[in-house]
Amino acid sequence: MYKENRFKMLKKNKPEIAKKLMEEAQIEVNQRWKMYEYLAARKVVEE
Repeated sequence: MYKENRFKMLKKNKPEIAKKLMEEAQIEVNQRWKMYEYLAARKVVEE
């Protein structure tokens, strides 16, 4: 994410807030990934 200027500036100007937001974003990514794994593992029941 730090490739985008808005995130670079946040990290430069307010590193403590940037760190907290990155940690929160990573938690959300992990949760979303678990959901995708769950959905991918489900078996399709055809009627």
